[in-house]
Amino acid sequence: MEGYLKKWVNFMYQWQNRYFILHEDSLIYCQSKGSPKKGQVHLSICSIRSVPKDPQRIVINSGMSEMHLRASSVQEKQKWLDALLYAQQRFTSKSQNKMLVQRKKNPFYFIEGAPELDLKRIHTTLTQFWVMQAQLEEQISLNNTQRISQLIQELKHTTTACAQELDEEYNKLIEISKKLQEKLRETNDQNPPDHDDLEEDEFVPTEQFMSFKMDEEEFYSINNELYDDRQLIRRLSSKKMSMAGVSPLFQILEQLRIPQPIKYKNLINNEAFKDMIIGIDETRELLPAFKDPNESIKFVSLLKDMIGKDLTKIAFPVTFNEPLSMLQNLCENLEYSEILDQADSLSNSCERLAYVMVFAAAGLSATINRVKKPFNPILGETYEFTCPKFKYISEQVSHHPPISVGYAENDHFEFLSDNNVTTSFWGKSITVTPLGWVNIKLKKYLDQIAFQRCKSSFKNLIMGPQYLDHYGEMKFKNEITGDTGTLKLIEGSSEASCELKGFVKDKQGTQYCTISGKWNSEISISVAGINKVIWVRNQLPQKCDQQYFFTRFALQLNHLNRQLLKTLPPTDSRFRPDQRALENSNIDFAAIEKTRLEQKQRLARKELHEQKKDHVPRWFLQKNGKYFYGQEYWKVKETPEFQTQAFDIF
Repeated sequence: MEGYLKKWVNFMYQWQNRYFILHEDSLIYCQSKGSPKKGQVHLSICSIRSVPKDPQRIVINSGMSEMHLRASSVQEKQKWLDALLYAQQRFTSKSQNKMLVQRKKNPFYFIEGAPELDLKRIHTTLTQFWVMQAQLEEQISLNNTQRISQLIQELKHTTTACAQELDEEYNKLIEISKKLQEKLRETNDQNPPDHDDLEEDEFVPTEQFMSFKMDEEEFYSINNELYDDRQLIRRLSSKKMSMAGVSPLFQILEQLRIPQPIKYKNLINNEAFKDMIIGIDETRELLPAFKDPNESIKFVSLLKDMIGKDLTKIAFPVTFNEPLSMLQNLCENLEYSEILDQADSLSNSCERLAYVMVFAAAGLSATINRVKKPFNPILGETYEFTCPKFKYISEQVSHHPPISVGYAENDHFEFLSDNNVTTSFWGKSITVTPLGWVNIKLKKYLDQIAFQRCKSSFKNLIMGPQYLDHYGEMKFKNEITGDTGTLKLIEGSSEASCELKGFVKDKQGTQYCTISGKWNSEISISVAGINKVIWVRNQLPQKCDQQYFFTRFALQLNHLNRQLLKTLPPTDSRFRPDQRALENSNIDFAAIEKTRLEQKQRLARKELHEQKKDHVPRWFLQKNGKYFYGQEYWKVKETPEFQTQAFDIF
């Protein structure tokens, strides 16, 4: 079997086409068909596996290196996977089975002269220390001073003994790392890498090695009884990654253990973040994993529990969600914020209002083909987004009713919006009716413009293509000048469903201009018969159909880089584990975490109720039933209390 597959090269060059030839138990690859051989892998000594998070990927691990391949389709990937496994089976011998046993006993067996790392000793030593620590914490909670004093003395001796034993294993690991580097250099001399591969950094064991639990299941793959040597090396070092400006999550978290204890505790042992790689890039072009192309939303099983009810009180399966929170979804309304910048520069108040109306309608374009719902935020959850165009902060201020409030500003405008809605199901569609308002202040002329969003319906739940439709009237008013505006969005299943018409009148009731167009493509303003296109929809990114139809702007909303990891509060939506797991296509764990977070939220609400207290938002103030930004988020962010006094919600 032979043909083109994509091969992961490194973080700089990423996926590159290579021509692969399967000959007996060898997989040979070239730059292109007919070109000289670039590399070769003997399958008989490799583990071969697929990746649930990426259904088109195949991973081949030889013990010394790991090759990631991606086919153009799931069907092609399955053909290659079957052929590779068949070739491996044919040429696997008894001697190689012995090698697997040896590998399981000693992960670094392939390094000649390397000392044998005693994994059981490390595990036993750490367990002994943790047991003593747990006993001490228990006695402290019981305030048993006599036993506490006794345990402290015992813990001193235990700590000394544990340190000596771990130090011996640590020294072994240092020796192993030196031998490993020698082995890697020999291998590279015999089989040179692609011209664009990065050189590997020297592997030095870090403190993190001594702090994570070395359970046997972490070292051996249960499915194929084959140890993934590369996986351990990645967890203990930053090989290849520092060269490309990326680091394993745990290395950065170690710096946050003391100053940011809530964030450290929530992330360090959570599977959603376990093997996450953190870079320095401020933007991204793709999600870390594509969604399952065969996945579909099936409402039939939920119908009997939904009819006539407010859907904000129903817990949906995680497969009904897209990997964004409602707080992030609220930020999507600002994708075309430059329209507000332009409005602020205009001298005519009616024209300024018309631009604001176009801005309000343009935000609807982000929902095209988006048939999944955002995550309902946890009470106290926050979301910060900063970009060259504006800075934004939002918070979940109420659980029942669920209310999200967001605030954004730059030199030209202030934006305040709450996402208070009611959601109902009546058989064929789900209808979302807005209750909250959007308030926009244009700074140059001090305009205060308020409007309410239109209705939205999620249609064809049972049969036919599912889609989201926006319809109804949107009323606008400039509270300072008295100018008013109306936008009417036409409901329907045809192309006309995206059509809108509107007008602006001054305070005397005289019509100044008309607005027309489609909220899925472009919108124009006509003044005295002169038509001007104000907004054109941005082009969607490549492979958007495999990424929940996110726009380029939406792709950035859950992006987490090194700077954000260090500066965001632990309540930020990017640290929500069920949402992060879903973004990585780890559906099963996302469902488990979603249930856990919902239960944790219920317990927190019950505790507040028993104490006869109400939840108090941290960044927004409530007055006369309306929410206002407290102007404190960016100020407090510069202080230590920003992290230490945050809610522990995840």
